[in-house]
Amino acid sequence: MPRTADANAALREKTRERVLQAAVRLFSRHGFDGTSVRALAEEADIAVGLLYSHFESKEAVLLALMQSSMVDVARTLEDADREPTARGFVTALLTSTVAMLDAHRDLWRLSQGLRHQPEVLARLKLPLEHFLGATHQRLERALAARGLPEAGIEARVLFATVEGLTQQYLQQEGGYPAADVIRAMARKWPGALRKRKADAP
Repeated sequence: MPRTADANAALREKTRERVLQAAVRLFSRHGFDGTSVRALAEEADIAVGLLYSHFESKEAVLLALMQSSMVDVARTLEDADREPTARGFVTALLTSTVAMLDAHRDLWRLSQGLRHQPEVLARLKLPLEHFLGATHQRLERALAARGLPEAGIEARVLFATVEGLTQQYLQQEGGYPAADVIRAMARKWPGALRKRKADAP
């Protein structure tokens, strides 16, 4: 009996995910340039031709992984945006970040490493600077909406905080006191909604 369209779509998605998971393992172990398309196919246990039916090149595989990490970041911001105060926003953002790292630790180790390989990123034509700029602007708007003065500078401080937490958390396999660190970081932010001068009576 032939497979239905839904079954075919599910099978394609499963195969695509196997390729992406194989890519995370091999790119982390051997580097992007040190991994061949044939090695990717073997790691995913599929034929090379089948891999090319999902991704036109090795660069396309890496691009899909980097886009996935961008989606992760967007979700952490969505989670945080439900909080009305700056302290609640920061707490939720950092907590969601740690959960994201736990769920995709190898992917984020790969992503962090690639940010120091501009020659690889250039081949992907990935708008990383645009993405980072847009993320900073979103943080700035969020902090301004919660009444923080100099929200642009505060957004840079928060961005650096997230980056530092990410690097430290990824460097340790276990035992990192994430909850305690997040509480200490969050205490530095206002726990009540501040009125901006323009909003004050």
